[in-house]
Parts: sequence; structure tokens; C-alpha cells
Amino acid sequence: MSAEALVNGALLGGLYTLVALGLSLVFGIMRVVNLAHGIIVIAGAYLAVVITRQVPVDPLLTFLVVGPAIFVIAALTQRLLLQRLLGQSLEAPLVATFGLLLVGQGLFTFIFGTSPVSMTAPWAQSSVSVLGMSILTLNLVAFALAVVVIVATQLVLTRTRFGTALRASAIDPATASTLGVNINRMHALTFGAAAAIAALAGIVYGTGLSVNPSDALPLLVLGFTVVVMGGVGNIPGTLVGGVLVGIVAAAVGGLIGPVYSPIAVNVLLLILLLVRPRGLFVRTAPR
Repeated sequence: MSAEALVNGALLGGLYTLVALGLSLVFGIMRVVNLAHGIIVIAGAYLAVVITRQVPVDPLLTFLVVGPAIFVIAALTQRLLLQRLLGQSLEAPLVATFGLLLVGQGLFTFIFGTSPVSMTAPWAQSSVSVLGMSILTLNLVAFALAVVVIVATQLVLTRTRFGTALRASAIDPATASTLGVNINRMHALTFGAAAAIAALAGIVYGTGLSVNPSDALPLLVLGFTVVVMGGVGNIPGTLVGGVLVGIVAAAVGGLIGPVYSPIAVNVLLLILLLVRPRGLFVRTAPR
């Protein structure tokens, strides 16, 4: 195991952060565990693949179309389906989002099949030398995007009136509603924004790696691990969690073999749920 592998793993943690951030947002604001999150990541990747097959553009530019499209679909899904289930029981949103996961997997398998697909970009196949280490450009791009998205999300939550309304709806929905905050609207916008971030993660994932519908569940587990590692509802902690998970995966891959990295992530999630179920950096709501 080399320092180069650990640094690349830490930077790849930026991709893990993008995968997990939407989960953290939805749980922090809505108190809902979105089991469909993994298939949203896959949806972002597949939509980007469709666009790049028709138009020769950099995969990242497809987010200008994919992001808004996924946002609208997710926001409408929240308003028309999930909103009706909130408050009924803890199990109802879980069952509904798990159903969406299964439907999404079936739909993408029917349309695209089970063969992996991917996108290409010059930057995704290159590397740069930093202090004598070969750093994959893909990892640098993923980490830079994660930092930008985390900072932007945190600024919106803490420095805008909209963010104040979001945090109020998370902390005390009844009081916030009395003060004029439209809770249903806040939830729809949160779900849509979380899905758009997941779609961005899918685009990066589909550019650097191959993707198929069966990846949805492993991506969901990966996202949960990062969220629990960084602290449930802790937005900046998500980046820390992503980096730590990236380092663990890289270390296990270097010491034992890459095939064991996903297993290590699953074991790490189980340990965290047993020892620190609220995460290493706990916050009760995004702030």
C-alpha cells in the first residue's frame, strides 16, 4: 500500500461525498431514509449516456440538462407520492422508496439491458504528477466538485432566507408552518435538489467507471456508510465521511485486493451502526 494509493482514495472520496450528500439532505430536512437514492444516481448516469451518444459533448456538460430534469421528476415524485405518506408511519416512506428502487432497476434493465455502459472524456483517462505521485484527474475532478457542492449547500442553508426556512422546517415543522413556511414546498425542493446532486454523482461515476442498474444497491450502501461516518444530517461532515471511506477502501484494496474494498465498506457500515449510529460528527439537522 502506497501513499499514492491513499491520496487517490481520499480524492475519490469526493465522488462518494456526491453520492451521499443527497441522502444526508433528505434525512436531515425531511427525516426520510430514501432507499431509492441509488437508482437516482444510476438515472443521472444513464441520462448522461443517452445525451453523449447523440451529441459529442463532455459528460459533465450534460448536467445542464440532466440536473434540472432529475430535479423536476424528483420534486414531482415527492409531492405526488411521498408527501402523502409522511406522518402516516415510519415504514410508509421506506416501502415507497424501496418500491421506486425496484421499479427503477426494472425500467433501466428493460431499456438498457444488464451490460455495463460508460462515457469517455479525455480528463477521465489522464493523470497529473503531484509531489512525485500520479494522481488521477478523475479523482481530482470528483473532489473539486464535492467541495464546491458542499460549500454551496452549506452557504444556502446558513446564509439565505430560504436556508433558514429549510432548517426551521427540519427542526420544528409545526412552528415553521405557523410562521408561514410552506413545509410541503420545502420538502419538494429538498428532494429535488438532493436528486440533482445524486445525478451529478451519477455522471461522474459513469464517466470514470462502467454503470449498470444493479449498481443501485451498492451505491445506496456506500452513501449510507458515508452519511453515518460523517454524521447524520451534518453537511460538512459528509465530505469528511467520503474522504475517510475512500481511504479505507483504498487501504483494503492495496493490502488485500480491490475486490475486497466493497466488502470493507459494508463491514464499516455495520460497525458504525453498532458503535456510533448517529455518526462520528453528530448533528441533529443541517445547519
